[in-house]
Amino acid sequence: MRIEKENIVIRSVTIYDAEQLNQWWNDGKVMEHAGFPNGLGESLETTIAGIKSREGKLSQRCIIEIDGKLVGELCYRIKDNNTVEPGWKICDFNYQNQGYGSKIIIMLLEFLFTDEAINSRFLIEKVVWDTMLENKRAQYVYENKIGAKKIGIRENTWKDQLGNLRSAVDYEITKEDFFRLHQKVK
Repeated sequence: MRIEKENIVIRSVTIYDAEQLNQWWNDGKVMEHAGFPNGLGESLETTIAGIKSREGKLSQRCIIEIDGKLVGELCYRIKDNNTVEPGWKICDFNYQNQGYGSKIIIMLLEFLFTDEAINSRFLIEKVVWDTMLENKRAQYVYENKIGAKKIGIRENTWKDQLGNLRSAVDYEITKEDFFRLHQKVK
């Protein structure tokens, strides 16, 4: 998988990305927003095995590049009910709060709703995801820049790495709403 727009590239992860992914995943500052303030503590071998296990599958883990520099990652999992569950993060703090997040999400959503390889097997009608309740910046982007609908809040549904109860906000956007809001041709 590879999509490009302006100076942004989203592409399938390769073995050559393992070291960078492993570094991000083990960095508590990068992973704090996902509930891992101490990082994942994952070995490079485990990261490599995870990359290999996704080779050739429709569901993907991807690298985000801006101006040729690796700055983040995203993934998506296709569900049996024609729904996709993505996740994304800009791991290089120098690229956060620059407007890239909404561009990356829009690129991904357009791809998921239009890619022939995916939609010939699963006609994607909806994308659903969540964020932590305290991540107000992400909620603003999802609601005001992407046009996603907040569909609920799950209070105290999981414990983070330090044992703190965490809550999540659930979002969705349908194919119809996405194209209506972003003026793309289906």
